[in-house]
Amino acid sequence: MTETSTSTFVTNSLIEALAADDRYARLPAPSLITLVVAGTPRSLRPGEAILEEGQPSQSVFIVVRGRLKMTRALTNGRSALLALFSPGDPVGISVLGGRASEATVTALESSVCLDVPCRKLLAAMSADPQLLGDLLSVFTEQVAECRNCLVEGTFSRVEPRLAQLFLKLGDSVGQARGTGEFIPVPLSRLDLADMAGTTIETAIRIMSRWGKSGIVDTRRDGFLLEDRSALAAICHGRN
Repeated sequence: MTETSTSTFVTNSLIEALAADDRYARLPAPSLITLVVAGTPRSLRPGEAILEEGQPSQSVFIVVRGRLKMTRALTNGRSALLALFSPGDPVGISVLGGRASEATVTALESSVCLDVPCRKLLAAMSADPQLLGDLLSVFTEQVAECRNCLVEGTFSRVEPRLAQLFLKLGDSVGQARGTGEFIPVPLSRLDLADMAGTTIETAIRIMSRWGKSGIVDTRRDGFLLEDRSALAAICHGRN
């Protein structure tokens, strides 16, 4: 396969991958092609960062395969896990305004992102106002819906915050499995504690109780939500 044919194959594969997502399927074909052609596929190893907190970035990213996490450093030396990104999610939109990244984004697993240089994206949108409208509709939808925010801080108690986390994960990446819903995101007890703003001991205690009660079963490669109604009840203080 020649270099040109390989490049064409990769471009077509990226277009097909994004077009499978409802957000990008709504875009006119020329807009989607322009977006893909402006970028370069970038493979990430688990733990590899594409954005560093406090550092400027020259690119925005779109997840093509795998999952990423967003974290922010805390004064106690730990980090807060703020968001997860799945295929189709744009990452680092704020850097288009020339600001430094407000958080660090790293790969949770082997992943592929479309790396779109800001200068190319801004030039393309400037040259084609229609493209600007098409892409902004995708990018701003995610921001407006807080699509990736895992725990919104509306609950004062830890257990409802964790319940909200698992319900959101189920809504975004859940897969039907038997009578339950599987979340293919392996998170440690420390990750869960950071998300909920609690201690690892409290996270361990809650997850242990949920496991024994048949609410959430921890698996090696993720979690099985066995009783969504129980999680919803916990969110509404009915546990």
